[in-house]
Amino acid sequence: MKWFKHDSDAHTDAKLRRVRLKYGMQGYGLYWYCLELIARGVEKHRLTFELEHDAELISADTGISRELVEEMMRFMASAGLFEDRGGIITCLKMASRTDEYTAKMLANRKSVPIVSGQTPDSVGIKSALLEEKRREEKKLKETSCDVSRARKAPRFSPPTAEDVDRYCRETGHHIDAERFIDHYASNGWRVGKVPMKSWQHAVAGWWRRDQDKAIPRGGTRARSIAEDLTDRSWA
Repeated sequence: MKWFKHDSDAHTDAKLRRVRLKYGMQGYGLYWYCLELIARGVEKHRLTFELEHDAELISADTGISRELVEEMMRFMASAGLFEDRGGIITCLKMASRTDEYTAKMLANRKSVPIVSGQTPDSVGIKSALLEEKRREEKKLKETSCDVSRARKAPRFSPPTAEDVDRYCRETGHHIDAERFIDHYASNGWRVGKVPMKSWQHAVAGWWRRDQDKAIPRGGTRARSIAEDLTDRSWA
């Protein structure tokens, strides 16, 4: 296996936090070092996700005493970060965090990964792997949906009086920009009880209400000063 997925927020995992509390960054580093060793040993003919290095070799590689390596590995196995089957350390959850090539090999494999030299609990292991895979797929789907929603619905940004004046000049919707800003700023930029999505639409609605108020009952609407100034029908 060339690489495996490593979440950027892995350090917030409760199990890894307990490792850091007890052994500091030395224990945290040992955990990821062991995962790298396991991943490096995964090949087409060996999909066991088994840690082949013993405490003595890991001690020689890391400079951590053999006794402390054994103690930390027992602690991490009891915390559920690894499986300890008769002294054979594995990390079967890595089956859902493999690179594309290894994932294809697992998909084409008729049986699930098992521990070498052990009688596999095929039902238990397969269930655990499937559940882990479902959680990963659900997390990816939720993340994708969140990104999609964020792209479709840009975040609302309240306008300034200058923004409103500029929009009114462009559209001919002449309103009192300061009064518009004061009104909606006072109620948290809400239209009724719903957060405002488009202040431009709110300006248009405000302008229409002003026009309706300006129309005398049973008569025609009085022309605004702006309309008089721009009227060239007499020319």
